[in-house]
Amino acid sequence: MKTTIPQLSQILQQLLIEDANQIGRESGFIQRERKINGASFAQSLVFGWQANPKASLEELCQSARVCNVEISPQGLQERLNSPRANAFLQQLLLKGITYMVQNECERTDLLASFNGVYLQDSSQVELPSCFQTIWQGQSKNQAVLKLQTVLDYQHGRFDLTLASGRDHDCPLQTVALPKGSLRLADLGYFKVKVFQELNEGGVWWVSRLPARSGIWQGEQVIHVAQWLQEQKGDCLDKPVELTAQRLPCRLLAMRVPDEVAVERKKRVRKAARKRKNSQLKPETLALCEWTLLVTNLPPDSFSLANVLCLQRLRWQIELLFKLWKSEMSLDDWRSQQPHRILSELYAKLILALVQHWLLLLGCWQVESRSLVKATMVLRKHAFHILSALSDSRFLSRTLRLILPSLARCTVQKRKARPATFQLLSHAIP
Repeated sequence: MKTTIPQLSQILQQLLIEDANQIGRESGFIQRERKINGASFAQSLVFGWQANPKASLEELCQSARVCNVEISPQGLQERLNSPRANAFLQQLLLKGITYMVQNECERTDLLASFNGVYLQDSSQVELPSCFQTIWQGQSKNQAVLKLQTVLDYQHGRFDLTLASGRDHDCPLQTVALPKGSLRLADLGYFKVKVFQELNEGGVWWVSRLPARSGIWQGEQVIHVAQWLQEQKGDCLDKPVELTAQRLPCRLLAMRVPDEVAVERKKRVRKAARKRKNSQLKPETLALCEWTLLVTNLPPDSFSLANVLCLQRLRWQIELLFKLWKSEMSLDDWRSQQPHRILSELYAKLILALVQHWLLLLGCWQVESRSLVKATMVLRKHAFHILSALSDSRFLSRTLRLILPSLARCTVQKRKARPATFQLLSHAIP
């Protein structure tokens, strides 16, 4: 069901006014509401950094002034740089994730066959080492926050889980998905048991195949590189049983151009040199010459070319992370004070959530949308939205004026390197 502008207005008010004030008190961040309360503090940060992702304290104080709060840069700094501010903003972020905002897009392309297309991946943000007890990294004295994200590409919903950087992606992946949906994830989520669970739930899936994988042949498992040597042709679409667990699926293999294989081998050798006591196996280099996918999609409905097109969709969640980091400066800050840094990170994640809701209602229904261009438009209207936030009718009217302009923020069609929406529209099963 599509979220309406009045419904979104209510959600924004609930999160950034009611919830913010309540969590501000319960977390102990707000003890005496003399100058600032939970709502005005959260709003000043979220919309101040939306207007300028690298805003100074003085600029954030101007954002607070829109909330009718007079505060000095020093006073704001003291509030930002505190463990209680960290706790308040983290709890507010977790509350925001519980709200559901979505749009509907009538599709006539390759995705029309699915009841949702779920992309899963994670991105990491390195933090000051003093937070290693909270968000532990891979190495000693390292603090890393992992943003485990599931994006429904069709309806725009996304779910966010905060985890330590040392936590492996595989145990964090989401398996409970709607029947008839498609799930796309990177190699870090490859697990045969998960594919079996998805099969049982009626969920379609596509995955790259790790170099370590084996194919069941006869009474033994052979390495996928050996299996490829026994096949004929540069494009393969074969039913196989995967690993010793004998998972039935399709294995799709396409030999890449020589220049692509050379670049892949360079990256593999470079990565091997960085790892201590790591020997590069000949099979790993041989697999650089192929693009390998496994899937449970039926061959009579989805050709090799169509599956390759679907796999390309996984890049869209990488573009979402790039939007957060490049356009919102999620991992960039002006201060060296640890708690100020963590407060900024949590506030910008709240901004990422709020901004995504606005993008959903503004341009998600447009297949050729450009989230970067739409984000730039929203940046110009940050204080307009902030000034209207306290009045539900005024906020709805403001959003009705702003959001339609986002639909005109599009990616141009390209002949040489077609955009993803172009490939999807031509790859009809």
